[in-house]
Amino acid sequence: MAQRNLIVGLLVVAFLFPSEGVFAKRRGRGKKYYPPLTHPVVLWSRTLSDSPDIEQRKVAAFKLSQYSQSIYQEEVINTLLKCLKDTDEHIKVFCAKALGKANSKSKAEVIRKALLEQYKQDPHMRGTLIRTFTTRKDNSPAVQDTLVETLKQSNETEEILPSLEYFEQFGSSQTIDPLIALYQKTDNLKVKRSVVKALSERGQGQDSVVSLLTDCLNNKDTTLVLNCLSALQVQAKKDAKTWSAVENTIESSDPDVILASLEVIQSLPESPNEKISTRLIELIEENSDTDVLEKSILALGVCGDYSETAVKTLQKSLEKKELDEAIRVSAALSLGKQSGKFPEGPSTALTDCKTSATSTSLKMACQLALQELQVRAKKMQSSKPSDKSDSEKPKKSES
Repeated sequence: MAQRNLIVGLLVVAFLFPSEGVFAKRRGRGKKYYPPLTHPVVLWSRTLSDSPDIEQRKVAAFKLSQYSQSIYQEEVINTLLKCLKDTDEHIKVFCAKALGKANSKSKAEVIRKALLEQYKQDPHMRGTLIRTFTTRKDNSPAVQDTLVETLKQSNETEEILPSLEYFEQFGSSQTIDPLIALYQKTDNLKVKRSVVKALSERGQGQDSVVSLLTDCLNNKDTTLVLNCLSALQVQAKKDAKTWSAVENTIESSDPDVILASLEVIQSLPESPNEKISTRLIELIEENSDTDVLEKSILALGVCGDYSETAVKTLQKSLEKKELDEAIRVSAALSLGKQSGKFPEGPSTALTDCKTSATSTSLKMACQLALQELQVRAKKMQSSKPSDKSDSEKPKKSES
């Protein structure tokens, strides 16, 4: 009897105070477990591959083309490769764009071959495919050779412009001649501008590149002229043709062309040029535009002819306290370079500036310019021919 009561008691306790495991089982009875969600690109890929609805497939292909992250899933890449051959033009274009984000290294060669094959078979897609190569940063010889042939043979702007954007990033020395040939044969200003941009980025100062850039400054299209001036700033560090070109462009009445010409001058090594120096003095004396004024003064330090007029113009700019400080700093630095033949007045002006200037920047500029002036003045003095004639010079004793 006692044993039976004990068993009953234990059962009551178990019923009233169930174990944690029992609670867990009870909590889990009404809960369903689902498999992990599939990645969105995989879902879009399956819709693209399997759906009988053409509109659903277009939407899926569009979503894949707009996906901003890398696509590395093999299933998705295989679907994109397959749909390059789709009968619907929109789907083919969307899939080609999406392949630009396919970053599976194991599939790189397969993707390249598929894109190149499509490039040869479907001329209508070439613009899209070229942009895909650019997005993929594919600068392989096979792609380079294919796009060089496009530059040589194609007359389609929709193919040429994307090719030029590609070569702006991935061009090499082998692409310089085809780029120059394209510039010379086309009358399309958009193409010419794009060629100049590509040469600016990929050229290495070759004579042919500098010649093209200087010749194009005679064009009537202001935008093209500005592009060529910008490219010259990068490419023509020493070429004498650049100075001849700037002699013409600095005479322009267009303020944008003038500014671009001044920037080119500042990128060149020091070289006195009387014609440009005269024009710069005119710009300094006549111009109230702060940007033009400052850059003209700096340019005069590069190509001023060391004349008394140039020196006085710079000294006057330095002494005008109402001018912007940046302009006076530029005037001080250029004055130090130009005053070797006429050091007296500039030396006094720079000394006064060094002691009385209210800003540290201007004081430092005047101090540096004064040091530069002294060095250059000594060099010019030592390089002067001797006043003595040959007859006055002591003769060596004959042995």
